[in-house]
Amino acid sequence: MAIDPNSAVPLSAQVKADIVERINSGEYAVGEKIPSLRSLAAQHGVAELTVHAAVKELQYEGVLESASGRGTFVRALPGVGPSDLVKAVEELRREVAELRDRVSAIESTDRI
Repeated sequence: MAIDPNSAVPLSAQVKADIVERINSGEYAVGEKIPSLRSLAAQHGVAELTVHAAVKELQYEGVLESASGRGTFVRALPGVGPSDLVKAVEELRREVAELRDRVSAIESTDRI
């Protein structure tokens, strides 16, 4: 995504949107290291502080995490917050319980 310096949207928000787009497209996968602040700044033609602001916001949202001396990594997909994860885990538990019941029913009919 090209950064538009004349846009009413702040540069850091445009950089953030680009990083999110790259994560959603799979260019940056969960667990993968993203390019350095310097590299991202050069790619977007903005100051490192602008990229730093975008990255900090994504860290606050739980999308990115930084490891001192190692870099910044994709932690989670954007928009998948803790409440979404809790719901997903609850749904998986219900499905597993249903599958257990089905397997038990099949095993009990096999014994007859």
